[in-house]
Amino acid sequence: MRNRSVLLSAALAVSLFGCNNALKTPDQKAEANKHWNAARASVLASLANEQFRSGNFEKCRRTIDDALKLVPESEPLHVLAAKLDIENGQLELAEQELKLARHYSPNDPEPYYLSGVVYQRWQKPDVAYDFYHQASTKAPAELAYLLAQGEMLVTMDRSPEALQLLAAKVTYFEHSGAIRDAVGQLLAQGGRYHEAAAMFREASILSEDDAGIRERLALAQYHDKNYREASEILVRLLQTDAFLKRTDLFVVLGECQLNLGKSREARYSFETASQLDQYDPHIWVCLGRASLEVADYHRAELALKRALKLDAAASETHLLLGYTYLHQNNASEALNEFQKASSLDSRDTVSLCMIGYALQKLGQNEQASQYYARALHLKPGDEMARTLMADIDLSSSR
Repeated sequence: MRNRSVLLSAALAVSLFGCNNALKTPDQKAEANKHWNAARASVLASLANEQFRSGNFEKCRRTIDDALKLVPESEPLHVLAAKLDIENGQLELAEQELKLARHYSPNDPEPYYLSGVVYQRWQKPDVAYDFYHQASTKAPAELAYLLAQGEMLVTMDRSPEALQLLAAKVTYFEHSGAIRDAVGQLLAQGGRYHEAAAMFREASILSEDDAGIRERLALAQYHDKNYREASEILVRLLQTDAFLKRTDLFVVLGECQLNLGKSREARYSFETASQLDQYDPHIWVCLGRASLEVADYHRAELALKRALKLDAAASETHLLLGYTYLHQNNASEALNEFQKASSLDSRDTVSLCMIGYALQKLGQNEQASQYYARALHLKPGDEMARTLMADIDLSSSR
């Protein structure tokens, strides 16, 4: 009896559906089918988006294709198809989808932005910039579109325009550390380190978990000769796992410490850097300088000789090694190093003066005065040459 009731109910439903359809005009049927297809496509679009986010690209493609069969004019589906093509490196197909998306919904900024991504990968920054600009015009509150514009201007060697574009929007994006970071980088690239540091400082407050911004702040402060604040940030950064092996930052920290008169701390920083990278001559030169500052002449000699093994053509290193030998009362070896330095840079008045000074130490005052004279010929106002020459004149008059 129950089965019979179910069958009767089903028959009645079919009968009513058929009658209902029979009452509809062809236009009404088409409209009903359209709404039905749109509803089904909406469900499929949600599924496709979820598959895309989870990285299930193969299933995502099939779902998109099924949905587009139902609503081929769906702009969001064409955009999602383009994203999938971009992920798979199929840029030509992606651009075809984006053209359709712009056709169906010309006011949506996303297809313009994604076309900018495509042309950027094709290394056509001028076209990419135009698409990013259109996207940003349609959605001025979308920071990603604005930053992409700036990036393309930099790529096209139009950094001043990029700076002007982004700096004008800093106040508009009052809570964004990203735009301040971008402006700071452009200022630093232009050598405007004081302004860059101020911008990085704001960015670091707004993006306090971004260690990269704090690194850029420290470097801007270093170049701005604000060694104390730079060193304080670097010390904290270098204690974290992400920065433990950053040789370059240990070198910058050491330079800051030297400028602050903290020579022993600087030597430790340079020693750490040399352990991380044994083949950079600059690190060994820095270690030699710091060792000289703390009167550790043996350590300075070893470090500078190591630097010369890696780069024998560096006149500064020969000069420093010469200074080291002078401190060790070895004027002959000092003279040898100063002569090498001068041969590598014949217009350097410091090396000429130091040759003269070493000769003077060896009791060869006449020859020493000739080198002082050569230095004064190259640079008439050279204070070191004038002082040393006057010292010889005084000694001769006695």
